[in-house]
Amino acid sequence: MRSGSLQYDEINYAKTGLTEATVKAIVDKVGSIAPLLNTRHATVKEKGWADKLPSAAAFAKAVVADPNVLKRPILVLDDKVIIGFDKPAYAKL
Repeated sequence: MRSGSLQYDEINYAKTGLTEATVKAIVDKVGSIAPLLNTRHATVKEKGWADKLPSAAAFAKAVVADPNVLKRPILVLDDKVIIGFDKPAYAKL
């Protein structure tokens, strides 16, 4: 896909899902699970992950089982990661 001068590949992970390896790679780029958590999701609430973050492995397994545990959208561009709809961050690209 193309948006302005940026070219990107879009993955609708709510429909196609993600692998555990991909989720772990995103966590590594972000540096923490906290910004990736969809804190409104039932699984996140039930497990108390908003208060005590899970391990990357447990989080990756949960995302594979239900991609909606992961906040959307996520834009990965080189070493930059934008999580959620962040219009100012998108404008800087």
